[in-house]
Amino acid sequence: MQGWEWKDEYLLGIPAIDLQHKRIFDCFSRIAQGAADDDRLRAEAEIIKLLGLLQEHFLLEESMMQKCSYPDLEHHREEHRQFHSDVHHLGQTSLMKKGGVPREALQIAHKWQMEHIMVSDRHYFDFFSNPMQKSRSKKVVAK
Repeated sequence: MQGWEWKDEYLLGIPAIDLQHKRIFDCFSRIAQGAADDDRLRAEAEIIKLLGLLQEHFLLEESMMQKCSYPDLEHHREEHRQFHSDVHHLGQTSLMKKGGVPREALQIAHKWQMEHIMVSDRHYFDFFSNPMQKSRSKKVVAK
């Protein structure tokens, strides 16, 4: 489905995270294709798979943030909880609708995902890759 292709511009430069992001993105693409093909069972199976991928990904990301004393960890966790909830709701919605996953809901989820990766995740990547920010953060935490 056009518009759902992975692009290298989404890479953060953290191989484990980038691989998970690509798997999540691919799952979204298969959900969209299932919706486009009116294949409700395929879309629902991918939503279930996506929920598991998200849980695994969020645990890894949050663990990394905690180890590095990322100052915006709680806000990032809240974004993760909201996204997981939105995808869960998408799954519930698809079960109730005869035509499968509503395209509008997929577009909203896709937009949220791209904003999260391209904005929020870039913030923590910048934090991880800038030693000065980490040392300033530790001083703030120590006070």
